[in-house]
Amino acid sequence: MTKTPHNLAAELPLLVLRGIVVFPPSVVPVAVSRPAAIRLVDDAVTAGDIIAVSAQRENDPDQYYAIGASARVHRLVRLHDGTLRIALQALERVAIEQVTQREPYLRASVHHLTDQTDVPDIAARMQEARERARELLDALPPNEELRTQLESVNNPRHLAALLASMFLVRASLAERQALLEIADVSERLVRISALLTHELDILRRHLRM
Repeated sequence: MTKTPHNLAAELPLLVLRGIVVFPPSVVPVAVSRPAAIRLVDDAVTAGDIIAVSAQRENDPDQYYAIGASARVHRLVRLHDGTLRIALQALERVAIEQVTQREPYLRASVHHLTDQTDVPDIAARMQEARERARELLDALPPNEELRTQLESVNNPRHLAALLASMFLVRASLAERQALLEIADVSERLVRISALLTHELDILRRHLRM
């Protein structure tokens, strides 16, 4: 099979996720219930393969966003009804180009997308986003584990993934997907800061009621 310069297979199994946008390089818990998706996960775990994941559009599991992520699958548990609870270790952003197989599950040709982190203002954007997240944590019940994660992350991609995955509780699927599609991590952090400010405003209004 052809390999990209980043050792990412040019064709990958495609897992479409309902209501979830996966941000590399985060680890995300996922419930898998559709038979085709369960078989995909079983095959990927057995072979140790990398897969592609993308958020589902509307209510159709065959409709998905063109920008997703590559990921490794860790099966956590198979429930009594046959559904799976897994963890996805997201690796890199990918563009999903074309479906190459539909049965027994989707496969698609993909290519790796590079995040831009070598920009002059990225340290300032990280500081701004971290400060907005601190303010949000201060307004919520204590969560020392999340606060420790926030303070310990120094990589801009990791910080953006943590904030987008764990702090943006009220952001819509479309807003999350728009973040994933931004190549410039500095710009991604600016957008995350704005969404965090919006979350904090809503929370403060709620607390005053």
